[in-house]
Amino acid sequence: MKVSDGILLLAGSMVTISVILSYLVDSRFMWLTLFVGVNLIQTAFTKWCPLINFLRKRGFTD
Repeated sequence: MKVSDGILLLAGSMVTISVILSYLVDSRFMWLTLFVGVNLIQTAFTKWCPLINFLRKRGFTD
């Protein structure tokens, strides 16, 4: 799997989980959704994400 696919997979999972948690547990979990969204915007502009090094060490390819 490619690094970009891993980032999208993790980001989509985090958004889904945070929306469910904000609905079922506490609305403050929406801050996690905001954080993921801002991180994706930053990654689009800089072409770098803190998750990249972690995924490469786990065997994801470019």
